[in-house]
Amino acid sequence: MTSKFDEIGSLFLKRRKELGLTQQQLGEKVGVTKSEISKIENGRGITFSTINKLSEALDVSAQIELKPTAEVSMNMIHYIVMSMGLFARQFKLTKKEACNYLSRFKGLEFLIDSYEVEHQLSMQDCVDDMAAICLKNGGALS
Repeated sequence: MTSKFDEIGSLFLKRRKELGLTQQQLGEKVGVTKSEISKIENGRGITFSTINKLSEALDVSAQIELKPTAEVSMNMIHYIVMSMGLFARQFKLTKKEACNYLSRFKGLEFLIDSYEVEHQLSMQDCVDDMAAICLKNGGALS
């Protein structure tokens, strides 16, 4: 499962490339080594201080969002497990592969965030919606 730090690192990598900077050049701007920039772009060694320094150097703003943790009921857990099983079957994946794929491409996050609506739809609609979200986020199953 990817962490939010991986996502932050990827965003910094993308912005650095947009600006045509090498890791060495960005490191010099913020006072760290090229290897430290590499670690950050891979989601390691990220602190609030690092985020602020890189944001300033890359001419972007960083925002932090705090939101309450969704309460997870047993019904939601059963629904998610069943949905993942159907997703795995439809795309000929093991349950572990389906779980990893849905986690990586935000299908599970979508299902949890949209549970109140999704659980009222057919299971096939749910699987189709997760597949569409994953595709939108870089997944390649069809």
